[in-house]
Amino acid sequence: MGCFQMRSPVVLIVTILLLLLACLQASPSSQLQKQHQNHIRKMLNASASTPAMGGGGGIHSSRRVDVYGCSRPEELVTVAQNSDPILHTGVPAYTVQITNTCIDCAVCDVHLSCGDFANTELVDPATFRRLAFDDCLVKDGGPVGPGELISFQYANSFIYEMKVASAACNCA
Repeated sequence: MGCFQMRSPVVLIVTILLLLLACLQASPSSQLQKQHQNHIRKMLNASASTPAMGGGGGIHSSRRVDVYGCSRPEELVTVAQNSDPILHTGVPAYTVQITNTCIDCAVCDVHLSCGDFANTELVDPATFRRLAFDDCLVKDGGPVGPGELISFQYANSFIYEMKVASAACNCA
């Protein structure tokens, strides 16, 4: 009976230690590390089983793949529009916000599909201009820095649907 009484506290201590170890492995810091790794994989456009550099084929000049996740630059640029108060002329106004969502890479030569964009108010052509039907250029094709927001306002009787058509990473 004495031997059983000695084992009981030892079993209890071992069980507590195992529970503590399990809690440490599932701690918020390890979950934060997993979230951080998943965020980096998203930025790199890689899965847990896929190497970030695409493996084996090398980097081709026609499509740059780098560690900053700029293999698909058109996916790094977002376009948002909001209605503004109607202008004194009675024409509805809209604000467009174009953002580079990459936190450590620049994109350039950003083209938006913009239909037959027209405006009753002047938009600085160095910020945004229509080149042809359904082709508008952002920032004269220059680099849009990490996290940079480009904003302008236009006025027309209706809102133009705008989305990213193309962009580039090679912004030298």
